[in-house]
Amino acid sequence: MLEDLIAYAAVACATIYASWRLLPTTIRFSLAEYGVTLAQFLGFSKPDAEGPRRRLEARAKGACGGCSGCASKQTPQQVISFNRKDS
Repeated sequence: MLEDLIAYAAVACATIYASWRLLPTTIRFSLAEYGVTLAQFLGFSKPDAEGPRRRLEARAKGACGGCSGCASKQTPQQVISFNRKDS
């Protein structure tokens, strides 16, 4: 029984994580803002609500949305090959 509950919890956490990563950025921003307001209402968070929003906006500026490490890298040069047809 305990093993089943652990497996269900792992699947639920993986589902939540995958859903969060696949959501569009605007929806993630609004959900994060809602989470901050809820945490402030319940007394779990400091009154500064701009911190999480700034982190999410900085994270979204990268090419894939996960970080900003590859946003400044140059794209590789294109390789062109010519094939000669025998006539």
